[in-house]
Amino acid sequence: MGSSMERTAPKFPVSRIIGILKKIPIFKGLADEEYVALIDVCHVAQYPAGEILFEEGGPGHDMYVLLAGAVEITTQKAGPIYTMKPGEIFGEIAVVSHVHRTATAVVTEDSSFLRLSRDELDLLIGKAPRASYWIMRNIAQTLAERLMNTDERLGVHT
Repeated sequence: MGSSMERTAPKFPVSRIIGILKKIPIFKGLADEEYVALIDVCHVAQYPAGEILFEEGGPGHDMYVLLAGAVEITTQKAGPIYTMKPGEIFGEIAVVSHVHRTATAVVTEDSSFLRLSRDELDLLIGKAPRASYWIMRNIAQTLAERLMNTDERLGVHT
């Protein structure tokens, strides 16, 4: 959404960010130097409580790793559906597709994020092509698993 409230976050040690990223399935398979290359193309940002990161139906460009704080994910139809906690990722569909946001993300306490845009992922391809491959592969696998789980819940058999 490109918030006017975004502030540069206090410096998070790279080792702490790498420790968080290593626990997230989308970043599985990267070497330590690839985590550093990823962090180099991302933005570490801080948003205050009450800030809307993005709105349902709006354009999507960024995915977020929550480093500290909390974010509530809501939809118009269901209301609040999930509260993100540190170490979780959201918005990843936006870096691989030009679809509109499927939910709204609201910061519920002052929070820090590692934010990666579609353009920044493209930069990473030039700097660390192997890392880009693993990230895209893992995003595809995550989305495929979600689709299969949804099909199973709906009773769809392919």
